[in-house]
Amino acid sequence: MVDGIEPGATSFEEKHLIAVMMYLALNGACRKIDIYRNVSSNPRIPEKLDRLEALGLITQVSDKNLRSIVINLTPKGKIVAQKIVDLDVAIKSD
Repeated sequence: MVDGIEPGATSFEEKHLIAVMMYLALNGACRKIDIYRNVSSNPRIPEKLDRLEALGLITQVSDKNLRSIVINLTPKGKIVAQKIVDLDVAIKSD
């Protein structure tokens, strides 16, 4: 269990988790501020990122040169994010 939730597809029921994964899949590694600017400025974003990290889907690494937290997909996260993007494309297609 991660944060009281069984890992699996239901882990993404919380708002913004899918959007964060899609953003990372389409844009690659980014700073936490990029998530706030392009996905959501929700004050709970740090908790959501922590959840994705606990699931083994992202890493959050402090970059002293940028004075920021850099977020990147893990190998497992890349697989999951690509499936989310593929699902989005399939739903939007005719």
